[in-house]
Amino acid sequence: MRSIFLAALIAAGFAMVPASTLAQIGVVSGMVHSGTDMQPLASATVRWKGTNTGTFTGPDGWFTISRVAEADTLVISYVGFAPLILVAPDDTVHVMLEATTEAEVSVEADASTISRAPIRTETVTRKELTRAACCSLAESFERSPSVEVSFTDAVSGARTIRLLGLSGQYTQMLTDAVPLMRAIEIPFGLDHIPGPFMDNISIAKGAATVSNGYEGQTGVINVCLLDPLVTEEKLYVNAYVNTMARAELNLYGAQQLSDELATITMLHGRLQQREIDNNGDGFMDTPKFQQLNVFNKWRFNDDETEWQFFIHGLVDEYTSGQLEGTEPTDPAMGLYTIGTNIERLESYMKYGLLNVFDDLEQSSLAFVLSGVMHNMESAFGDRTVDARQRTLQAKAILTATLSSDLVLNTGLSYVLDDVRESLAATRLERQESVPGVYAEATWTPLEPLSLVGGLRYDQHNLYGGFTTPRVHARWSVSDFTSVRASAGRGWRVPSVITENLSAYINSRTLNFDSAFRPEESWNYGGSITTSFSIGGRPVVVDAEVYHTEFDNKVVVDFDRSARHVWVTNLTGRSYSTSAMAQVQFTPVPRLDLGVAYRWIDVQAPYNGTLQQAPMVSRDRVLLTAAWETVGSTWQVDATMQYYGPGRLPTTAENPTAYQRGDTYPGYVRVNGQITHRIGAWDVYLGGENLNGFIQQDPVIAADDPFSTYFDASLAWGPTSPRMAYLGVRWRVE
Repeated sequence: MRSIFLAALIAAGFAMVPASTLAQIGVVSGMVHSGTDMQPLASATVRWKGTNTGTFTGPDGWFTISRVAEADTLVISYVGFAPLILVAPDDTVHVMLEATTEAEVSVEADASTISRAPIRTETVTRKELTRAACCSLAESFERSPSVEVSFTDAVSGARTIRLLGLSGQYTQMLTDAVPLMRAIEIPFGLDHIPGPFMDNISIAKGAATVSNGYEGQTGVINVCLLDPLVTEEKLYVNAYVNTMARAELNLYGAQQLSDELATITMLHGRLQQREIDNNGDGFMDTPKFQQLNVFNKWRFNDDETEWQFFIHGLVDEYTSGQLEGTEPTDPAMGLYTIGTNIERLESYMKYGLLNVFDDLEQSSLAFVLSGVMHNMESAFGDRTVDARQRTLQAKAILTATLSSDLVLNTGLSYVLDDVRESLAATRLERQESVPGVYAEATWTPLEPLSLVGGLRYDQHNLYGGFTTPRVHARWSVSDFTSVRASAGRGWRVPSVITENLSAYINSRTLNFDSAFRPEESWNYGGSITTSFSIGGRPVVVDAEVYHTEFDNKVVVDFDRSARHVWVTNLTGRSYSTSAMAQVQFTPVPRLDLGVAYRWIDVQAPYNGTLQQAPMVSRDRVLLTAAWETVGSTWQVDATMQYYGPGRLPTTAENPTAYQRGDTYPGYVRVNGQITHRIGAWDVYLGGENLNGFIQQDPVIAADDPFSTYFDASLAWGPTSPRMAYLGVRWRVE
């Protein structure tokens, strides 16, 4: 089947469409209201700027307009009201027009978070990020139906996400489209990007574009940091405190040095030094931490050339384990402590030439160079982990519009990785040198059909050559319904020790294979998105199914024995199937509701038997609600998540007091927030885990941590208690 798929891909002709081309496909539907009294505006004019294509809203304010190839700016106007301009609008929008007699004109435009691109992509906007505390990237997915943040590393403080049912190492993480967060940064990297510094987050599912590299086996998450050329605030201050004695401060200032050149500096600090033990077992339920984070970003653009420079440095520290003052069970060993210290410096430079070929429209040539230096030291009782990473990446990209229905994107890449990890007597080192070449193109043979595909080849100095094919298709079945499909291959070299830190916080005997091969997989999937109206109000329905099949995978096996853990290459079959359905609905103006259900089946060989992965909830239900007053003076947001039951590894060998069941129960978490805006100030008050659910027994043998039975690696649920927080934002424009 794979040879047939590869032949079909090559015959179709390698693929990719830039965003400007994608904006030409399909229709835009929406609702137009008066911002004064929220009445629908009938006969308002809706047209594409610079064209003769337009329409009028109906009696209920509803309109539908076909997209045109020569325009991406929608103008909505009505007599007595200020016109509204939307650049590259999404499929479904609802807007408010303000009367021109008002001293100040404000415009609000909300849209579906599901983009129209052939690659299945969701966007978390900056406005959406304010609907929760969002202190870091890890906390930015509370309202996302697609991404969930795992609770299983709560003891160490490391966090990981799950996309399409699989852990975060199989999702490629990008910062401004540059793959900086990888290798030994994966366990803690989600807490190294503060929420206030992000402009938006895009989540592409399935086999993503090959221009980003050979990784990204389940998708790509791209974090777009604030752009100094378009950031409105000259000064921004955000302060946050909560009832767990956590305090944070975020500052940034943007300077417009000229029309073409700007810079922004961002500073972040956080501190939590309170020891929290809700279940009284003598172990901290969440680590103490302190972090200092500094970013600087420059951007220049004169419509002919563009360059960007970015640098980011941080120091981060986590401390957990037994509470201070606890009587040690073994005076010779002292208290059982868990700690991690991280030092990191990363940077990238981008340089681009626009319209480099006179006879080709929208042609460009770009160069990207990035580097990372990362040191991490961790200790779990008498076990220590030392890890070091030095990475250099380079890429050259050529994009050209060959015809009205064909765009080519091709380039060269190079990765130089020096990664060294050690745990007890196990030492893993690798020096990778990986040159690569790729080609992508987008073909739109028919107006409703867009094909995106790509092929890349990478020559690894340790593992040989790898071919990575990927293909995507989007078909507009009607003005309101789109169907997507994708297939492709991905691979990565694992950092076995640091990517599985929580597996080593125990007294089990560690068993590692003598060598580890790259993890390889194929991903297939599809989705359907449709929009319609109920009672004149827009509704968006989306459903998807994805399947990831591994040729090789690192398997962490707790099931062979309660006294051992095996970390091995795959022997047998491993796969993940993920299905999700979601509905977005606005029943009345300014009230947005969402409901999503996700089901996953993650299988791998544990104790020689293909079975469900442990500590993974098969079901998840997400309910979200967001309401705003006219003018957004008040904003109320609520989230409820249900995590279904899951499987636990056997602990039958332990004494009765240290045994756990074979499964864990489902549970619910409820979060809420109220925001009040007063001029340049935002004040927000919220709570997390309002229903107060925590796992009561995350640590086995907490009373004797240096004994044979100690195990803190089987946590499956949250350990943080009910928590309230208060925050303020202040901006100078």
